[in-house]
Amino acid sequence: MSSWEEFEKNCVKYLNEKFSEYAAFEHKGGADSTVPDILVKTKNGNCFYIDAKHSPAQCGQFVLLPDINTRQFVYSSSKSDINIYSRSIMEYMNKDFDSFREAGTKGKNIDMENGSDIFAKWIIQTYKEKNVEFFISNNYTIIPIDNIADYFDISAKYRIKRSGSDNVRANRTEIVKKYIESFNYSITNIRTAGDKLFVSSSQISHNQRFILDGYEFMFSKRGNEFEIRKLSNTYNANVIFSIRCKENIQGLSDRDFIYYLNK
Repeated sequence: MSSWEEFEKNCVKYLNEKFSEYAAFEHKGGADSTVPDILVKTKNGNCFYIDAKHSPAQCGQFVLLPDINTRQFVYSSSKSDINIYSRSIMEYMNKDFDSFREAGTKGKNIDMENGSDIFAKWIIQTYKEKNVEFFISNNYTIIPIDNIADYFDISAKYRIKRSGSDNVRANRTEIVKKYIESFNYSITNIRTAGDKLFVSSSQISHNQRFILDGYEFMFSKRGNEFEIRKLSNTYNANVIFSIRCKENIQGLSDRDFIYYLNK
């Protein structure tokens, strides 16, 4: 289990142990970044989400592609709509077009005037559109989404990033099975669950990779076995937001959080 997934599950356990009298907390997000991490169902019938952020952490992103002809960046993100804050970032980057378009995988910091405030407002609007009301961070600190600038140092960077991974498609499952069985991975079991492919082996390590027919695959540990994930060949240029806890922060008190759950 990855460290972020363990943190999410520990947060759910903590919330249920401490506040189950007022609400139920369900782990939802996982590897799907489009779904917030923790669904909250209060005893009064209200529902909202809490997102787990173990500092330092990434906190949202959107895709900007450089148009060489117009020397402008073009918004190209399907996960979040363009808003006044992303437009402000684009306008700043357009003034230094050549430098940003050459950012590469190392990336270039977006050091704009009032940047931290603009980044915070982008995060707040984007997460509230997903019905996220709180972040839960280090030491199970509960932070109202509207007040994140009081608790985090917020920055943004433009860099090239691989777009993610996917399940092994059904029409390629047998090909992948035969391939890994032909190597010395000491496979003790192979199984499918829905559209996912799992293997058990003592010779495989988490994030170990292999190439098949020009595609890269990865073994991702899931309990006592490994899920095989197909890595994307697509690299997108993203504005990526990051947060880091400020020193000696005090989150929402138990009393205030309970008051919110009882609303």
